[in-house]
Amino acid sequence: MPIQLIVVYRVLGILFLVLAVLALVEKYRTVRGATLLPGRILTCRKADRTNPRNGAGGYRYLVEIHVNSQRLELETNDSFWFNHDRQKNKSVLVWYNPDRPVLERKSIGTELLALAMAAIAVGLLVIH
Repeated sequence: MPIQLIVVYRVLGILFLVLAVLALVEKYRTVRGATLLPGRILTCRKADRTNPRNGAGGYRYLVEIHVNSQRLELETNDSFWFNHDRQKNKSVLVWYNPDRPVLERKSIGTELLALAMAAIAVGLLVIH
């Protein structure tokens, strides 16, 4: 195999490993010190209304939670391609951290994505 192609595979492998680690770090920054609370999905709306980054797209859930006898409406950190209004009024478990502007839904999706990226990375790194 040409050396240039091996270098490209190694760089891609390292990139995928870094992305896997960053995905886990971001999730656990939100979850560390957070409280697991039940919530109710109020709606699914465009993220560009509330995201400070220009050009932000996708949809997020707006979730109602109750903390210390106060009702809060916060967005999840999801990013859906399409509107998921079918989920309206469904119950979800969310991690609430008062230091973070968004909620994290309780799921293993991030861990599974990180595992898949790490597997791809290892596959690219062992190609000879």
